[in-house]
Amino acid sequence: MHGGMAYLARNPQSRRDIRAWYPQARSVLVCAYSYGGAAPTPGPGRGRLARYAVREDYHPILKARMAALLDWVKATVPGAEGLPFCDTSPLLERSYARRAGLGWQGKNAMMIAPRLGSYFLLAGLALNLELPADAPEFDHCGTCRRCLDACPTDAFPRPGVLDASRCVAYFTIENKGPVPEEFRAGVGDWVFGCDACQEVCPWNRFERPGRALPPPREPLDLPLAELAGLDAEAFRRRFRDLPVSRAKRRGLLRNALLAMGNSGRAEFVPLLRRCAADPDELLAEQARWSLARCAPGAKSGKLPSP
Repeated sequence: MHGGMAYLARNPQSRRDIRAWYPQARSVLVCAYSYGGAAPTPGPGRGRLARYAVREDYHPILKARMAALLDWVKATVPGAEGLPFCDTSPLLERSYARRAGLGWQGKNAMMIAPRLGSYFLLAGLALNLELPADAPEFDHCGTCRRCLDACPTDAFPRPGVLDASRCVAYFTIENKGPVPEEFRAGVGDWVFGCDACQEVCPWNRFERPGRALPPPREPLDLPLAELAGLDAEAFRRRFRDLPVSRAKRRGLLRNALLAMGNSGRAEFVPLLRRCAADPDELLAEQARWSLARCAPGAKSGKLPSP
């Protein structure tokens, strides 16, 4: 249930058995890196970003930390060899994290650690060494279903299963086309990613800031008009090396226009009118949809003249 992310269906054998990716593997070390911290209550006319997205891209940072750990292992144990991984391999880090005892998979399919919550990132190290295994963590979700009920687009067909084709994070990051109309209202004010199912998780009362990742470079909520006003160069300069860059300027502008429509604020009408004439039909169509929800008389179906 990976939506348009076809790459998730590749290399199925490697997903089932790490030895298909790294034949020498005998053990796997998995580390969790917290990115927790207090989230603000977004103000009117602002769009929200997922917490992980406002820090420098974690992939090279965490992979470098695992590479440093490998160097230490090799210096300590003669003949040791290994291969670090962090998202960019065909491996499913959470499956190894669960077996390593870091936590359990919650009903929202996120990993939850008993003393950390779910605001953390995973990185691993495959080794040619036989290491003693830790016991898997028990599932502590019980009858709680807050994460399932909080999802604004009903993206969980059943506990533990995420349908990416209905997920706000998928719509605002991976999806390159228009957001399907039936899900637009559910996107709300999210402009990159979504933390809705994590925000309500009781285990996140244990979240705490980590030290491995650099501090946030952007606030977690940004003015929608400001985002819509970024040209290609301004977008590149501002979000370079941040996960937000994955959406590209076109995707972020589409998301900002959508959030404007969900806000219903008349202050966005002049900007939406201009964007409704954009030569890019993806942006123009999204602006027209949002204009109908922000313009005076929109509820009656009457739009103001250009």
